[in-house]
Amino acid sequence: MAKEKTERLHRATFSRDKLGGGYLVRVEGPTANRFAGRDVPVTKRDGAETMAHLEYVVWTGVDTETGKPVALYVMKAEPRKADTTVEF
Repeated sequence: MAKEKTERLHRATFSRDKLGGGYLVRVEGPTANRFAGRDVPVTKRDGAETMAHLEYVVWTGVDTETGKPVALYVMKAEPRKADTTVEF
């Protein structure tokens, strides 16, 4: 039996942190401010997904374009993986 893909209520994407530098995670959806301390799938620009651990909420509000609730989270920093395929 094929498993049907269900539509998610929330969507998480990466967002640039203009004040502190680096990246934050932007969650859009009905309960966007309730994901602190959880691991969530974050969609990258190319459509691929990666898991990120959300530490705490930095800001919450309403998106001016869509009218949906939005929250920005600080994510747990993971060490960068060394790319061993590149030769010098």
